Amino acid sequence: MVSVLIPSYKPDERLLVLLRELSRQEDLCGIVVVDDGGGAEFAGIFAEAETIGKVKVVRHAVNLGKGRALKTGINFCMQLFPGADIVTADCDGQHTVADILRVAKELQRADGDTMVTGKRVLPPSVPLRSRFGNGVTRLAYLLSTGKKVYDTQTGLRALPAKWLPEMLKTPGERYEYEMNILLQAPRDGLAIREIPIDVIYIDDNKGSHFNPVRDAIRVFSRIFAFAASSIFCFAIDYAGYAILLSGLHIAPQFSYIGARVVSAVVNFLINRNVVFGAKKGSVVKQAIGYFALALVIMLLGSYGVEHAVSYWGWNEYISKICVDVVLSVVSFLTQRLFIFAPDRKKGKA
Repeated sequence: MVSVLIPSYKPDERLLVLLRELSRQEDLCGIVVVDDGGGAEFAGIFAEAETIGKVKVVRHAVNLGKGRALKTGINFCMQLFPGADIVTADCDGQHTVADILRVAKELQRADGDTMVTGKRVLPPSVPLRSRFGNGVTRLAYLLSTGKKVYDTQTGLRALPAKWLPEMLKTPGERYEYEMNILLQAPRDGLAIREIPIDVIYIDDNKGSHFNPVRDAIRVFSRIFAFAASSIFCFAIDYAGYAILLSGLHIAPQFSYIGARVVSAVVNFLINRNVVFGAKKGSVVKQAIGYFALALVIMLLGSYGVEHAVSYWGWNEYISKICVDVVLSVVSFLTQRLFIFAPDRKKGKA
């Protein structure tokens, strides 16, 4: 069974056209529309939507954001259609019925541990903010997860029923929720499969309620967390290094080691629990891997600082900065790909 979920904020007649066509599809068990607090001006559209076969409307008294609308709809679908998969689609006419059915059928052919998304290959005629936003989030997603997803902003997604309870727990109330689902998927072992869909932008996409600045900040919140963690622990590391070097007059290489031990413990806790969201993994295995990496990085850094100061005559502080920049890249890639890598086991949800 497959149901369709459409979060809607201030829709127009295109929503009704889509609903009428979807209601004629025998493969769909039902359609849920979430009125995300559009107000009295749009009440007539939702009232008419309720007269269309298979359509149920759920209402928010005030606008709560797309993420909350999706969660409300998922919860309602789970109660109304137990065990059914869900296809989410936008209300502005960007997704055709044919494409909605295609992602639904692709999901039913999958293994139950795969989310299917519609991939828009954007031509030059597509609005600049859409091309720019997708390009930036595509790169950020690759750096954050090590996985390639071409269209990170697509609203057309087929969600397997098995994973719906986990998706209800995913944080995010507005546009960041959809990105958080993608970020969490590889960590939990949910695969992502993209299939090409039509690209439809009506009236230069003026119907979109996505604010490029405000919502980009929300979308990148988790990615900013890694940068914040690195900066915070760098400050702890550098302060400790300065205290040991200048206050206690300890040799540069041993000052480096002492400062790194303290910052490594703090960094492990932040990265595990906040940045990489790896709470479900074995803390013992993660700690062994992380501190083994920290030991290697520490030894390489100690050697690098000593070599730069003794043989090249560099300033002790500048030496540490240069060495840490290089080693931070090595550390990030190792943590992301190995230590806090997603759990590949099936059936976790």
